[in-house]
Amino acid sequence: MANTDSSGISFTAYYTGEVWRQHGLSSEVFNTPQGKTLYYLGQPFEKVARAVAGFSTQTTLLQRHHIIDYVVKKAIQEQGVTQIVEIACGLSPRGVRFCQEFPNLHYIEADLPAMLAHKQRLLTEHGLLNARHRVVGINILEQNTPDALEVVFKRELDPQRKTLVITEGLINYFDYSTISIFWKNLAQVLKQFPAGAYVSDLYPNFAWHPMTKLINTFVYGLSFATQSSVTLHFKNQQDIEHSLKQLGFAQTKVHIPEAYYDALPIPTQRIASLVRVIENWV
Repeated sequence: MANTDSSGISFTAYYTGEVWRQHGLSSEVFNTPQGKTLYYLGQPFEKVARAVAGFSTQTTLLQRHHIIDYVVKKAIQEQGVTQIVEIACGLSPRGVRFCQEFPNLHYIEADLPAMLAHKQRLLTEHGLLNARHRVVGINILEQNTPDALEVVFKRELDPQRKTLVITEGLINYFDYSTISIFWKNLAQVLKQFPAGAYVSDLYPNFAWHPMTKLINTFVYGLSFATQSSVTLHFKNQQDIEHSLKQLGFAQTKVHIPEAYYDALPIPTQRIASLVRVIENWV
């Protein structure tokens, strides 16, 4: 039986949450001692990486966050999306920000029990949970349980609303055979809505990248720290598009950070970007 406990990833949620807060993308709601400790412990390594390699973890985190925000806002404003589920939400500030910005939006944050309870407490303390903004438990690896994807969506979502799903910082923690099952299930579930979209970040396996050896070292270290199998799934953009189509998505667009250097307030880097944001519609 497959292990459905991926809670070892949670410490990264504190770090990324603090990166967003330090750069004005979050709020004091998500000011946590765990996040601040991890953030300041990581600063010497970030500075060395920027000076020596021309990129840093923080640069990548901020690039993907800004681009996902941009893609999701366009879907709300131009495609009429009014219902969003953010899976593995961690300490993402999107639910708070988007519900304040879009009065007709329903936003559900979903995660594993420990992180979900922590976030629910933070949001409750600040009076931010209501009928439009809720938190629910989910486990994308389970089938036919109360926390399984199909069960949660059927129980929690309005089938008449155009719906978009977000995952950030999740995909590469699973091997392809595991994550492809989630993608296939998600594509099928989204077809039940008037319109369905899925937006995520991912990191392809860039054999051509000048920092491949350093990247592989980082991947091995992250795998050890999170007790997870960090995997780089795709070789190029065409591979991404073909694979997602095979799994049930009718249209996939791959967003590259360099295309947004002059359009969004995202940090730039000297070498080619690593992260990609995928926008999929069923």
